[in-house]
Amino acid sequence: MNQEFDPTKPDFNHEGSDLKIISKIGIPNLPQDGVVLKMEGDLNLYSTPALKTILNALVDVGKLKIFIDTEYLVYIDSSGLGAILSIQSRLMKMNGYVKICTPSKQVLAVLELTKLKTMLKVSNSLEDALRY
Repeated sequence: MNQEFDPTKPDFNHEGSDLKIISKIGIPNLPQDGVVLKMEGDLNLYSTPALKTILNALVDVGKLKIFIDTEYLVYIDSSGLGAILSIQSRLMKMNGYVKICTPSKQVLAVLELTKLKTMLKVSNSLEDALRY
């Protein structure tokens, strides 16, 4: 985990060897308790622990609406899916949610193959996700 990670800051970057995560808070129409995470690279067994740490820290500081932009996510495996489902389960108990935005072809294929597209909220764009 990068030392500059601080979930209380409006924007932060995490850059691991496989995965880059950029957070954005100051986006029009983003709920007060929302955050956008743009992910680039591979979400796999090695990069998932960093994502889990970031997601849990964000929830701990009150970010209950998490929008995950996967447009530049090249690969996602079961550990990455598990991390997203785990935080969604935690958020649902707190009236929050996770939305997958702008899924890459690879992410969309995995979501459809695993039938998780029906369990997770998936939007073609961040703008659509913020509207509904």
